[in-house]
Amino acid sequence: MQIKLFEFNFLKVNTYLIYDETKEAIIIDCGVYTSKECMELKKIIDFHHLQLKYLINTHTHFDHILGNYFIYKNYGLKPQYHQLEKIIPNLKVQSYLLNIPINYNPILAEHYINEKNIISFGNITLKAILTPGHSPGGLSFYCEKNNCIFTGDTLFYHSIGRTDLWGGNQKTLISSIKNKIFILPDNTKIFPGHGQFSSIKEEKKHNLYIE
Repeated sequence: MQIKLFEFNFLKVNTYLIYDETKEAIIIDCGVYTSKECMELKKIIDFHHLQLKYLINTHTHFDHILGNYFIYKNYGLKPQYHQLEKIIPNLKVQSYLLNIPINYNPILAEHYINEKNIISFGNITLKAILTPGHSPGGLSFYCEKNNCIFTGDTLFYHSIGRTDLWGGNQKTLISSIKNKIFILPDNTKIFPGHGQFSSIKEEKKHNLYIE
C-alpha cells in the first residue's frame, strides 16, 4: 500500500491519496482549495496512472471537503461520508460563523458510509469505524493488513479534536478514542487529519487529554 500525504488549504488538512500496484486508488479528505493545490494533486494522480475508485470524508467540516468539487469535476466521483454529517451546517453557514470567506461548490454524498462498512480497492480494504465526538458522524478508517488507521480530527499526535464546533461533544470523543481506537494493536500507525503521524502505543502513553 502506498500512502501519499498532501497538506492542503489554509488550515493545513492532511489529504491522503492511497493506492497499490493495481493502480486503483482512493482519496481521504480532499482539502485542495487553490488552483496550485488542485494541479499538484492531479499531477500525482496522472503521473502514476491511478484510477480513483472512491472519495471519502472522515467528516464534513469545511476544511476537509473543500476539494470535493474538484474531484467530482475531474474524475466524476461524489463524496461518501456518514449520514449524521448532514446535520453540520453547510459551508456558507460555516464560512459566515467563522468569518472566513470560502469559494465552494457543494457536492452532496452519493452514498453514505456506516460503521463496519468495508471500502475495497485494489488489494486494499479499509473498515469504517464510527468515532463521533469531534463531529456527529465522524469516521475513522482502519486497514488491518497494513496496520494503520486514518483518524480524521478525532485523534492527533499528543492531542484530540476540538469539541466546540457543531455537533462536538468531548465525553463522546474520549469514549470513541478509548473504545474504538485504543482497542487496536499498539503498533497501529495513526494518520490524523492534521499534523504528524503517531501510533496507538504513543498516544496511550503520552496523550494527556486521555486519562
